[in-house]
Amino acid sequence: MSETIPPDSGELRTGRPLIEVMIPTLNEADHIVETVANSLRLGPVFVLDSFSTDGTQELARQAGATVVEHSFVDYSAQKNWGLSHLPFQGEWIFILDADERITPALREEAMRKAAGRSNVDGYYINRSLIFMGRVIRHGGLYPSWNLRLFRRGKARYEDRSVHEHVVCSGKTDYLRHEMLHIRRETISQYLEKHIRYADMESDEWLKWKLGNSRNSPTGELFKDTLRVRQWVRRNIWPRLPMRPLWRFVYMYIFRFGFLDGKPGWHLAELMACYEYMITLLYKDKSIEAASSEKQRAVEHSK
Repeated sequence: MSETIPPDSGELRTGRPLIEVMIPTLNEADHIVETVANSLRLGPVFVLDSFSTDGTQELARQAGATVVEHSFVDYSAQKNWGLSHLPFQGEWIFILDADERITPALREEAMRKAAGRSNVDGYYINRSLIFMGRVIRHGGLYPSWNLRLFRRGKARYEDRSVHEHVVCSGKTDYLRHEMLHIRRETISQYLEKHIRYADMESDEWLKWKLGNSRNSPTGELFKDTLRVRQWVRRNIWPRLPMRPLWRFVYMYIFRFGFLDGKPGWHLAELMACYEYMITLLYKDKSIEAASSEKQRAVEHSK
């Protein structure tokens, strides 16, 4: 394992790093060198890899990251494992995906906030999506606030297979400067990834239907924005008819996706297809679950 720390990384007077970065990966050979180089300007980097088969691990080590491999179960479980088991030493952790970049302005702001004496334990950071060579500013995809910088031990990911969010136990605030979300994959790679996401999202719908989800209870609905989104996601959205159509209309018309030109059109179409895949998978799994339950009932009555 490489543990290279660049000379410009912020460090506490104790010699411990001020901020450390965790990057979950799976087959990110096309991105990881650039991502690690970008992240090392903020602090030491841990690449949490899910046993990639394209050489991501070695490329990350050569770029200066510490690489730890762990079997993937789902996104929240993987990240929570990293938060619990990686040898972090600093006070703050920054979570970054392999297709995201920290701008110089964001780096300076994050370092300044982390070094301050505020009682804030977590910071939301906005993302600018770059898709088909264009910065996307509409379609409900901007602003895109995510809690990515937090004090070690003060935050965990919600128990959700995909599209998981960080839950911070302390006070939170927002940073002014943005990070970049660079979508460089081909359309076939994009579709392959979203088929996997749709499969996991349909699992979440089925968990709610069967009462097996362990996310925040409805009684805490208005405790924060995250719980409002959780409630809508599990109680309203799955029950809406014609969800693919609604997703397209919402993104392209009501959220002005048409102002993003052709990339805005394609994103709205792709997300409508994504909703359709979730719906089909959910229906198929619901039928299978009902059949299994019926079979168990028959066997129990014998």
